[in-house]
Amino acid sequence: MKIQNPKAKFLSLLLLCFLNTLSPQKVCAQIQNSQLLQQADSLFADSQYTESIRLYEQIYQQAQMASPAMLLRMAFIQEGLGEYSQALYYLNTYYLLTSDDEVLQKISKLSEEYDLKGYSYSDIDYIRGFVSRYQYLMVLLLIGVAMAGLLYYVLRGKGGSERPLGFGISYLLVLGLLFYLTNFSPVPDYGIIVDSNAYIMKAPSAGADVLGISSKGHRVKVSGRQDVWAQIEWEGEPAYIRQDNLRLLTR
Repeated sequence: MKIQNPKAKFLSLLLLCFLNTLSPQKVCAQIQNSQLLQQADSLFADSQYTESIRLYEQIYQQAQMASPAMLLRMAFIQEGLGEYSQALYYLNTYYLLTSDDEVLQKISKLSEEYDLKGYSYSDIDYIRGFVSRYQYLMVLLLIGVAMAGLLYYVLRGKGGSERPLGFGISYLLVLGLLFYLTNFSPVPDYGIIVDSNAYIMKAPSAGADVLGISSKGHRVKVSGRQDVWAQIEWEGEPAYIRQDNLRLLTR
């Protein structure tokens, strides 16, 4: 059957172009994850938590993302299973995604219950989270402002008018903020120690001095990675931990 309507034909071509940009593997993976999610939600509703967390974890590992509802369910299950470090990981990921202050109470309660470090939040952390959540929108807005400012600068110059000094300073500030938001993240990288008896080393080597032995659940700031090691901040000092002892929080 031929499509006679020109608009419908145009929309069909756009749809085909979009579908052609997707690899068959990605399309199949999305369909499979959708089916797994339905199955996991069904198991969760039936209180079959061990089976559902296995599927949720599989989806999360494949897609590297999850909905807020799925994160809360995973945190609930892990806490029920006694895996408080994993529960804190999902609660922190949920907070990074939503900036929901209510979840901070749950995080604080768990961290106090198990005497864990690294879970203090300030107003600065909230502002950073807000900027991180709307970072792409801010970048688009700043690009629009920069383009409008450039157009104003050119037109004013053609008209022979003197360009105000304040405009130039403001324009440089906009460009500087745009550069920062497109090249850096406003939120520092954090990770949660997920293994008990994790060695904290002074240098990225198994032969380095041991600064301490950590239990699981602590949240640490991550400043870099080197081979199998992650550089962290431990008791106010730079230190190293094996990456397989740490689960990085994703934004």
